[in-house]
Amino acid sequence: MFVVLPAKNMRSLGLRLVRDEHGSIAMITAFSILALIGMVGLAIDYGRLLTVRQELQSFADGALVAAATSAKTGSDYQTAATANLESNWTAKKRSGTASITVEDAGENELKGTASTTLPMTFLKVVGIASREVKVNASIVYGQSAVEVALALDTTGSMSGQPIQDLRDASKVLLDVAYTPPGASEKVKVAVVPFAQYVNVGKSNRNKPWMSVPNDGSSTSNVCTTSSPVIGSKNCKTKTGTGYNDGVPYTYDYQECDNEYGPPVTTCGNQASTTTWNGCAGSRAYPLDNQVKVTSGQPVPGVMNVSCGSEVLRLTKNRSDIDDKIASLSAGGDTFIPAGLLWAWRTLSPDAPYADATSSTATNAARKVLVLMTDGANTRSPNYPDHEGYDANKANTLMAETCAAIKTQKILIYTVAFNVTDQAVKDRLSACASSPTQFFNAPSAAELKASFEKIGQTLAAIYLKK
Repeated sequence: MFVVLPAKNMRSLGLRLVRDEHGSIAMITAFSILALIGMVGLAIDYGRLLTVRQELQSFADGALVAAATSAKTGSDYQTAATANLESNWTAKKRSGTASITVEDAGENELKGTASTTLPMTFLKVVGIASREVKVNASIVYGQSAVEVALALDTTGSMSGQPIQDLRDASKVLLDVAYTPPGASEKVKVAVVPFAQYVNVGKSNRNKPWMSVPNDGSSTSNVCTTSSPVIGSKNCKTKTGTGYNDGVPYTYDYQECDNEYGPPVTTCGNQASTTTWNGCAGSRAYPLDNQVKVTSGQPVPGVMNVSCGSEVLRLTKNRSDIDDKIASLSAGGDTFIPAGLLWAWRTLSPDAPYADATSSTATNAARKVLVLMTDGANTRSPNYPDHEGYDANKANTLMAETCAAIKTQKILIYTVAFNVTDQAVKDRLSACASSPTQFFNAPSAAELKASFEKIGQTLAAIYLKK
């Protein structure tokens, strides 16, 4: 049966239906907005959680290193870990507090659990005021041998106070590394000073892995023709710009309007000498980033150039290491691949040095390479010399050498000392085994702190993954 409503009632019903529909749409819109806010908030707060978790993990690892160092000296490892974590947390300007609990797991292993509470920013809207962040870490000390190669930048830009800062920081690294009982038998260190070249030592001249021409001298009659200056006027003092390992400096010089006399030719005996000072060049690519050297493909010696202090091959003798660090001097331009390659060679069981243990041997030593530099590559190879200025070529070779080293189970730490160029820091970070193995040290104090942290991870202390 059909009921026909009066027109007035029909209009009233229609208005109610419209009002109900508008209300439903408003509710749906409100819920949609809340859901959108919740999703955006979840994404933002989740990102904050990940960042804090990563930082807390790094700080927990560092706190356990400090705890292990204290444990070996009989101190309270819990106190040391707590102080280290709180210091880093405060330095990071994190709100709230972070805590760590450390337990002695036996057999020279410490385990730790660190936690903090992170207030939520957006998720408060949906009733989530905070979230707990918790990470675990484990560290073993006093059990493994380690072989360390220090590739140290001794270029001209390190002249003056910077080279002394490097000596001081290196001593801190060694002091920390040799602190644990038995470290004198488990820690072996090589020191590889580098600039434009690496000095492999004149005593290695006749080794099958080197190819060096004989030293010699000759005399020849040489004639030169020039026009002498017989008068000058309008002399002015001007300022020029020179470069020392890529670092600009200014100097004054005289510029005059000179009057020249007729050409004059002079002749006389001129002596020339050829001398090798221990400087190693590069084999042609791709051999210039390969660690192994044979008599069939030896390393070329470069004549008539200087190359700083000689490489100290792997040794347990702390006195020899200290003497080498103390002898570091600055000079020359920067070619980082040379330092990397020869540091790698000191860690290789193959020629030229063959002092290191094989990574496949039973109870093989851990291998660590520390690269410290204060700037960019200012030289590149033109084979066998390093006299080029192609920075892109040198940077590519550096990246390839870093990648090759990391495939050989060698942990790379890199340190940028007083570097302002972000591209240089990015290259050093990429060279390191992980971002946490890269250290930015814009001052002498931070260089020393970076070397101290690296020293703590050496020898008798390592994080258990």
